[in-house]
Amino acid sequence: MLKRWMQIIVQALSVQVCIGCLTLALVGTAVAGEKDEGRWQISGSVDGYFAYNTIRPATTIVNAPNFNFKVNNTLHNFTFRHNRPHLQLAEIVIERAMAGKRWGFRLDLDAGLTTQWVHASEPAGRSWAYVQQVFVSVPLGKGYLDLGKFVTHHGAEVIESKDNWNYSRSLLFAWAIPYYHTGLRYWLPVGKSEKLCLHLYQGWNCVEDNNRSKSVGLMWQRSTDKYALTVNYTVGAELPNSSRLRHLIDVVFVQPVSGKDTLMLNADWARDNAASATWYGLAVYWRRQLNARQALTVRAEIFRDANGFGTGTAQTAKEITLTYEVPALWQRGTLLRLEVRHDFSGAAVFDAGTKKRQTVFIIGIVQPF
Repeated sequence: MLKRWMQIIVQALSVQVCIGCLTLALVGTAVAGEKDEGRWQISGSVDGYFAYNTIRPATTIVNAPNFNFKVNNTLHNFTFRHNRPHLQLAEIVIERAMAGKRWGFRLDLDAGLTTQWVHASEPAGRSWAYVQQVFVSVPLGKGYLDLGKFVTHHGAEVIESKDNWNYSRSLLFAWAIPYYHTGLRYWLPVGKSEKLCLHLYQGWNCVEDNNRSKSVGLMWQRSTDKYALTVNYTVGAELPNSSRLRHLIDVVFVQPVSGKDTLMLNADWARDNAASATWYGLAVYWRRQLNARQALTVRAEIFRDANGFGTGTAQTAKEITLTYEVPALWQRGTLLRLEVRHDFSGAAVFDAGTKKRQTVFIIGIVQPF
């Protein structure tokens, strides 16, 4: 165990040194271009975790077209391993925000187990795992157009753990929605508090399409001082050599309850006609800001994979997670999340298909820069 921890520390230091060198080089370019082309920004993070599963599950090998994975913590996304520290994700973001009539640009360069899982079945090959996003933004009419590869507009959570309320990802994030798309999207403000986003892209999780059909999506969002509501709909043929459609409806609602408490709801429903499969679920979050630097979040959810399309087993899965967020004492800016999560299912899917429940303790460490 000590040897493994030393390996992780060396890996983390190596990543930070590489990121530091690349950042210095990019800063020079950014500053040089700032006079003529606007402001460039460089940011990123390094993310690692240690998880302990109380049932001490067997290791399952998951073979995908681009990568293979060792999984102990069934139904988890990214926090797969038991009793072993892991460097989960290292990310560099290079961005030029669009302002006025000036064009914008964003490039997210990723490395680690997280991005490998996200791109495990990418038809264009494993090299795209290192490019999470790359797109150009241009003004068009009253809105603006993004062209390229970008993360999905669905869901209450995102790939980077630092931008979520919990460290581990929800069942809905893991099994109900896509990770990314390639194509174009048009953002259009509607009044002071609403906006629309129209999408046309290759489909779910693909740079290179696996059929001749494109997918379309519509997002409507309303944000006020009292609440935020986002409604997403995507439709398109997603399975290889098929023209039968997959429908996905995703709703996210966020409401401040008090000065310290915030409620968030996420609901998903999907149907793939080519696979005759349906899945749906609901997640409820409650976050209390204890003070300026500490927070407590509870997440409870239920996910019905009626035909086993996503998880591989027809089941109703549930989970409840408690996350305590606190800044690390040893490094300024480092985010420490202490988490306990209990998963249970109507089917025996845990510990290589022998158990119906599991409890996992997680220490997540994220270093933004």
